[in-house]
Amino acid sequence: MVSGSMRGPEASSRRHLVRTSVGTLLVITLEFFLLTYVYHHRDGVRSQQLAVARASGALFATPDDTRMAQTVLDRLTSALGNLDTDSTLIAQIQRADGRLTAGDRSPAAAVADARVAITQVAASLEQSQQDMAVQAEITFVVLLLIASVGWMAWFRRLVARHRRLQDVLTEEKARTRSDQRLAELIHSSSDLVAVCTPDATITYVSPSAQSLLGVGPADLIDTRWTDFVHPDDRVSFGHQLSAPAAGCEADLRVRLVRPDGPVLHVEGTVANMTTSETIGGLVVTVRDISGRVQLEAQLAEHAFHDPLTGLHNRRLLADRLDHALTIRADDASPLAVLFCDLDDFKNINDRLGHRVGDLVLIEVGRRIAAILRVEDTAARLGGDEFAILLERTDPFRAGLVAHRMQESFNAPFLVKGEHLRVGVSIGIAPGVPGESTGEEVLRNADVAMYLAKDRGKGGVATYEPHLHIEAVQRLELRADLFAALINDELVLHYQPTVDMDTGMLVGFEALVRWQHPEHGLLSPARFIPLAEESGLIVRLGRWVLMEACRAAALMQVDGTGPCMAVNVAAGQLVSDSFLVEVSDALIASGLPPDRLILEITESVVVQDLDNVIGRLRRLQKLGVRIAIDDFGTGYSSLSYLNRLPLDILKVDKSFVDGVTERGQAASVTAAIIAMSRTMNLDTVAEGVEHAEQAVWLIEAGCSHAQGYLWSPPVIFDRALQMLHDGYQFLRPLPEVAVSTLGGA
Repeated sequence: MVSGSMRGPEASSRRHLVRTSVGTLLVITLEFFLLTYVYHHRDGVRSQQLAVARASGALFATPDDTRMAQTVLDRLTSALGNLDTDSTLIAQIQRADGRLTAGDRSPAAAVADARVAITQVAASLEQSQQDMAVQAEITFVVLLLIASVGWMAWFRRLVARHRRLQDVLTEEKARTRSDQRLAELIHSSSDLVAVCTPDATITYVSPSAQSLLGVGPADLIDTRWTDFVHPDDRVSFGHQLSAPAAGCEADLRVRLVRPDGPVLHVEGTVANMTTSETIGGLVVTVRDISGRVQLEAQLAEHAFHDPLTGLHNRRLLADRLDHALTIRADDASPLAVLFCDLDDFKNINDRLGHRVGDLVLIEVGRRIAAILRVEDTAARLGGDEFAILLERTDPFRAGLVAHRMQESFNAPFLVKGEHLRVGVSIGIAPGVPGESTGEEVLRNADVAMYLAKDRGKGGVATYEPHLHIEAVQRLELRADLFAALINDELVLHYQPTVDMDTGMLVGFEALVRWQHPEHGLLSPARFIPLAEESGLIVRLGRWVLMEACRAAALMQVDGTGPCMAVNVAAGQLVSDSFLVEVSDALIASGLPPDRLILEITESVVVQDLDNVIGRLRRLQKLGVRIAIDDFGTGYSSLSYLNRLPLDILKVDKSFVDGVTERGQAASVTAAIIAMSRTMNLDTVAEGVEHAEQAVWLIEAGCSHAQGYLWSPPVIFDRALQMLHDGYQFLRPLPEVAVSTLGGA
């Protein structure tokens, strides 16, 4: 291909060189002959001049000798005739010769006339000599100009032709390099390039066929593409192959089956080059996209599935829920959505780490999937929230599924050698196709779930219309709580603690209240759960600690030294900065450390016993005292109680309420008080409202108590006034008819 493309320009150049050379030789030859002719004619004139000069010399040497002069003229005429002299000059000499022979003149005059004629002939010859010299010069100059112009024109044409030839050669070389580069790219490319006939017979294939199809290029010649196309794609492949018109191309996507078994996904183009003299067929270019197809499938899987649990995600659940409610609007079968939220899951993450939390979520997903039907859809919405779509299910049956789920959660979760108990609160919302939207049903289920949590966690609640209003109010209240911390809307009230032996006021428990600008004074039950859900509980607890320490320090006057008890949330206790916060609060307020009591609920203790023990011991080293709050309502155990660094044990109000009824509550309370005394712990009974309860607690040996029997929580000024007055409560009258411990 290269030599053939170069041969044309080279042959044309050679032909042009030959023509130029021949033309140059012709110009040189013409110049040679012209100059030869001029100089030859000039030599003849010189010979004529020589003959005339000799004749003139002879005439002047023989004066008055007519005969000699005539002889000289005759010889001159003969010589000039032999020299091809101009006939006019010869005639002039002959006229002079005739005058010599004329008798009417003297010899001297005749010779003189001959001499004059000879002189005139010499002058004519001299003039001819000069004319011929001028002609020679002009001829030379003209020929030189012709040659110069010719050579210049030839040179310019030669240069132009050389440039054209150079351009042609450069273009040919570039085309050649491009062809070579294209050939190398085709041979080294991983894309398969093949030429085939319209019936898919392969006539050419690039070497990449070996790596793509596992078959050598030589073995593919005269085979058909359809031999390698997946059976399900052969019809589609035929349509794609015939799609492009002549000179056009079209996209191609098909599955190929290698002879050794694997199925490949390929894409590329089909170019119709059947009208090309060089190619004359369909050019198929394909590349392997199996990896990309697999990645797309994985992305699609991740787009609709939760990567951690393997359940569906919120997007797919919403799609199926909308499909069930709108597209199936003609189907009146009801459906239900269960919204599930794990109870206190944050404590697992905080105590054991997120890796353990992820393992718990995986097991939760497995247990949820195990109780569902094939047609049900379970999804993880995010964090520890799950939802289940139960199609063709009424609220009653949905409740049965919810209870089965809670039963499956009763078994402890074994994660990394630890047995963890995980509770779940479930909200149920019904949906009717054609009447509800998916967003509404999911929102209603979420509202019902919060109702279940408000009822004590671990419960099941079904959505009712009035719950939506409560949910909206709840959300608004949670938003207001952020502003409350900034606007100083929180206040502390102080619940007196009474010494049961003396009736003296010995301390207070700081209880937070919210002075809401619209709803008035709100109790902790209204906003503490919201603070825990929103993560504000740590910030709120920090404020309570600082404010309570400041108030307690101001109460240390007139020799009184009341203690101040502050409730500690789980989020505070597990925080690495809590020890520093307690120390800072004591230093900033000036409160003696032994006047501060930190109350911890036992549910917080049992979640991470070893970690809690270490933190409580570090707190005791500061000098503060530790109380365990609401004892008996959780997972009470003597084994962990004996290990905890405690100073005070508080008996929950639920036990105190039943101490006068000779029932189980009285027996449990008596046991708690006895155990506390055995462990050298102070005991504080909560929620004492009746004198009979106080008498029973005194006889049981309870050292301290709180309750409305003595005083409700009071504001700071009232608490300070009570201390200033040396407030002493009257002990219950002994004649109050109650049963003592012996009857309990």
